[in-house]
Amino acid sequence: MLKSLNRYVKNDEFSINIWDNFININNFTDVPILEENKVVVTYLDKRIIIKGDKIIIKKLLDNEILLSGKFTTIDLGDLYA
Repeated sequence: MLKSLNRYVKNDEFSINIWDNFININNFTDVPILEENKVVVTYLDKRIIIKGDKIIIKKLLDNEILLSGKFTTIDLGDLYA
């Protein structure tokens, strides 16, 4: 039980939640590209490419980003591929 509580409080695992007009990403490494039609988020050796229209940041913290907009594609791949 203590391990579960520690994991909940610390919550250092990467996660991405997708809704119709929102994408929430937790525990990412960097956001090297942030444009109106394209956002790239990295985590360790992975890269998430989000494309759409009118993408804006609704919330940005050290380890969390909340995006809104009309999303068309979300691709996950290796950072060095």
